[in-house]
Parts: sequence; C-alpha cells; structure tokens
Amino acid sequence: MDIFPVRCQVEWTTLESGCIEITLDKKLTKIEAKVARILGAPTFVRRPMDRMNSTLWILMDGSRNVREIIEEMDARFDEAISPVDERVSNSIAQFVELGLVSLTKMKGDFDWHIGPSGV
Repeated sequence: MDIFPVRCQVEWTTLESGCIEITLDKKLTKIEAKVARILGAPTFVRRPMDRMNSTLWILMDGSRNVREIIEEMDARFDEAISPVDERVSNSIAQFVELGLVSLTKMKGDFDWHIGPSGV
C-alpha cells in the first residue's frame, strides 16, 4: 500500500539560504498567555530546518509516496543521508508526531493549503 506524506496547514517560509522555517504557536496556559501579553513576549516559535529536512519538507506535497521521496532524497544527498530508508522514514515519523505532516492513502488526497505563508 502506498502512503503519501502531505504537509499540514502550518505557517512556513523559505529563508534566503533556501532552507525552510516553520512558525509554531507556543502551547501556553491561560496564565502564561496573560504574562506573555503583559511582557510583550512572542506567543510563537520559529524553527529553521537544515538542508535535508527542508528538501524533505518540500517533497512532502501529497504527490509522491514514501518510496518516491526516499529515492529522491537518495539521489540528491547520496552518502550524506545513508542509510536513506531509515533516516527519511524516521524524519517523516517525527513530522507526523509533531502534527506537521499527515499521511494519506491516495495521491493528492487533501483539501487544505500546503504552500508557504502568504501565498
């Protein structure tokens, strides 16, 4: 069975370096939110990705199954990503665990915006 990873609807941008940066809301309690508001502290955190995870993020657009993504990552990063199957599978699992990626059983089976913020 094919599985197609697809980015969830989260805020992200491409940095000048070509890497991806995701902006996540902080999970604040009511008291923490009130203190943050009073102090003017941000209620979000920016998470820049390295080159490999940025490439993986772009590839997870719902049009490629896991095998195709692994093959593309292997072609782009060769020995630097070895063992490619394990590393890509683990990274996809982490994205899913963080709520940043969904897995679908059919190509293009999603109805939300997956592009960068503001586009």
